[in-house]
Amino acid sequence: MSEHKFELEKKNVFESQEEEQTSSIKLIRGCPCFKVFGDEKLCVNNDSVLEIDAIEIDPSIYPFHSNKDSMEEERATDGNVCYVSIFINYPDNKVYCISQGWVLRIHGKDVPGVDLEDAMQFLSTKEISSSAEICSECLYKFILTLGDTFADLLSEKEKTDEVKKYVDKFSLMIAVKHSQTDQRMDSIGTEDDIEEGVDHFQFLRNYLVQLLEQQNYWAQFGDELEKDEVDVWIQELVRMRERLDRLEFQFYSQTLQLRDINEFNMLIKMLEYILRSSDEILILNNEIHSKIRSSKFQELTGTDERFQILGEYAEKSRTVEHNFGNILQILTKL
Repeated sequence: MSEHKFELEKKNVFESQEEEQTSSIKLIRGCPCFKVFGDEKLCVNNDSVLEIDAIEIDPSIYPFHSNKDSMEEERATDGNVCYVSIFINYPDNKVYCISQGWVLRIHGKDVPGVDLEDAMQFLSTKEISSSAEICSECLYKFILTLGDTFADLLSEKEKTDEVKKYVDKFSLMIAVKHSQTDQRMDSIGTEDDIEEGVDHFQFLRNYLVQLLEQQNYWAQFGDELEKDEVDVWIQELVRMRERLDRLEFQFYSQTLQLRDINEFNMLIKMLEYILRSSDEILILNNEIHSKIRSSKFQELTGTDERFQILGEYAEKSRTVEHNFGNILQILTKL
């Protein structure tokens, strides 16, 4: 490769990175105002009902737009064309239709960008990559159920039912991800299995059994280390792993109990316990991650192979941080 060509490619990479870092918009597949009734495809933005010609376009085809003004170039020339894609404009915290440039409004209120951000965190990768129709319905339900702006539009029973569905489903997604990233576990399934309507308890049971087995393993390992009079700090690390598995088991037990709660105030009370468990998991997970990444621990694993199993937790710890961080961010809004 010539030096000139190399410098040009390097320049393009830097410009692309800079553009991504300075972007003031976020593109989203699907739209909460897109509805399908039988053979009709409708836009219900601003409480109107407009029959549209829907053309599903993946927002990733607009990689070079970094602000609202540049997105104006993508407007459709026909007023009835809908790309079923939207974008958040961070400067004004509003959501815009890509094809028509309209501000999204539901029940007389602007849809806040932060609510869409929260919705995207809560949706599974399966939902996000599915058809725009499915993704749109998920976005709509989330905004009305958990968004602050539209909190008064649903009855307490409707809120209770929807929140239970979200937490139930999200907990299963977490279990799937964790079973896939934990080297000491067998994968319990995939997100496709969840979408196909599996029995949630039976699906989760395999993960809970493995959590109990891991608790027993760490408890026995800790007893051995205490008997061998190993340094206290490494004993504490092993006990922390045992406690983390116990807290995660507690979290799933609490989410399963939500299924039997039909009263909104009781639901909120149980969510407080779930949030507390999630917070404890996050704190403990961060402590463990910090310790196993330390030079002190690296030196230990170099001389004693027994502790390499602790170092294997690094990958899962990042997944735990992401998933339980999302739970805290979303459910604290209730």
